[in-house]
Amino acid sequence: MTTAADLPDVYEMAQATQQQRQIQRFSRPLVRLWDANWVLRGTAVAEIHADFIWLLNESGTGKLVLPFDNYLAQWATASVTHQNPQNVHITVDKNGARWGGRLSKATVLTDNQGIVTVQLDFLHDYEELKHICVWSNPLLPAIFQFPKDFLLAGPSVWVLKTALFLQLFRLETPLWALPDDPTDLQQWFDLDQSNWPIVVAPSDFLTDNSLWTVFVSRWKMFHDAAAPTLDFAQLAVVCRRWLTGDPPPWPGAVLRNGCLVIDFVDKSGFYTGTSGGGNAFSGLIYTAEVLINDFLDAQDVILPDPNDPYEFQPTGWIGTLPSAPWVIYRPEKHTGIQSSQFILTPFTDVQMLSGGHSMPGVNEAIAAGIEMAGELLGAAIQATGIGILAGGTGIGASLGNIAATVLAPLYTDVVLAWVSFKDPVRAFNAGWSHYYEHFETGADNAYTLDSLIALVAALWATRRFFCHELVVANGSPYIIGDQGQGDFFLGDRVGSTVKGMPPGEIFVDQVSQLELTWDRQTAPDWKITIGTSKETEDPFGKALKMVQTLMGGLADLSVL
Repeated sequence: MTTAADLPDVYEMAQATQQQRQIQRFSRPLVRLWDANWVLRGTAVAEIHADFIWLLNESGTGKLVLPFDNYLAQWATASVTHQNPQNVHITVDKNGARWGGRLSKATVLTDNQGIVTVQLDFLHDYEELKHICVWSNPLLPAIFQFPKDFLLAGPSVWVLKTALFLQLFRLETPLWALPDDPTDLQQWFDLDQSNWPIVVAPSDFLTDNSLWTVFVSRWKMFHDAAAPTLDFAQLAVVCRRWLTGDPPPWPGAVLRNGCLVIDFVDKSGFYTGTSGGGNAFSGLIYTAEVLINDFLDAQDVILPDPNDPYEFQPTGWIGTLPSAPWVIYRPEKHTGIQSSQFILTPFTDVQMLSGGHSMPGVNEAIAAGIEMAGELLGAAIQATGIGILAGGTGIGASLGNIAATVLAPLYTDVVLAWVSFKDPVRAFNAGWSHYYEHFETGADNAYTLDSLIALVAALWATRRFFCHELVVANGSPYIIGDQGQGDFFLGDRVGSTVKGMPPGEIFVDQVSQLELTWDRQTAPDWKITIGTSKETEDPFGKALKMVQTLMGGLADLSVL
């Protein structure tokens, strides 16, 4: 227990911590360039301009501008233009965050004054997931792939890690293909992950409390196959290069310098309990997302306020938790916000429409009914003897087939061909004058899973959403960083208040983009984006599509 006699020591410790964090804030990023084998080629200290972007579950871009006569600029351009070109890699470290990527383009620029510079453009390491295909069976050769689909169900984190690991195992342990160096016997059956360029951080199936999902792929790239699960389960893909001197990513890990460690982390607490907003005077509202209206829409359910987590107590811990987001930016003079842009898009239509074709079996039932009526009529005609005089006993079937064919344009796609859903809550809030209807394409048949997905997509496309872009000074008052060196980072939930909105109202959402920029005249600045400005697909629609994909996968496997 701290007593009054300990206060001087506590004060000195606080001052030392403040000084250390201030040094971290104003320190320039550590920029290092590496060759194709991740051998260090040099540290960039003469850059003219730099700009690096982190994107949530997407490949960010990086830009580094160097003088033409800089040795790293000449080495990078020579690596690309050389007779035997090689890859160029980069790592940028700032406040525990690491941006790693591979050179995508080198540009030699000459301005009107004759000054020559080299602009190096990079793609973030997440790009690796767009170049890994999920084979139907990673343990069999391409010439024979059974079963038809790769199918895996379980907790989202475990499923994604297992699916990716099996594909990496296929690539690094070529059972049916020649390895990169056939003369190296160790490469023929390499289970030693210390030689793998990409590894997956392990996790425990029993302790995985992420939402359950169904992962189905038929030779899709991993990024495309995993996107529905990532969105639905609100997961963040963490891609971090392990460099010699770093702590091991998990106990006992033995990795090669430059190995890319991929992890899937739940930073949202979207379904288990978090905050989507609140008021600066009464505090944030602790909620969880649940499905309503026959699983067509979602609603926040208020949960009892939790106690402050242990990490938020005076323990020296720095960071944030999904269950209790506490970082809130306010547009005042001393909050570090240099510029901001808040985009609020209101909801539009109140009634959703979809369809175009009758539910499977309806047209066929009507046709069968008409054919049956024709057969009954033919039987009645034959009973009177007219059919025998007509020279045949199949007059009933003929009449039925003719009637069904002739009447087909009249009854096809008429019954159960269209579906509509009116959101009562949205209609009540819209007032007297509002947009009426939104038609969503993509549903081949009404009253099927396709039409349900279309209605959910329509509700999502016409929803209310916001995007808050802030250019902030790092450390005023929050430190942007990763690995325990910042209050929040990409994927964490952050709140903000906006001038012009109701006083004290707080908007909370995930950090979807981070941009770190600096040049020779300015110190490093962070630009953060909270929420999204894109009309992305509804995560519940993603879930329904996963069910639909599962049914298709089971059908391909002849289970159904």
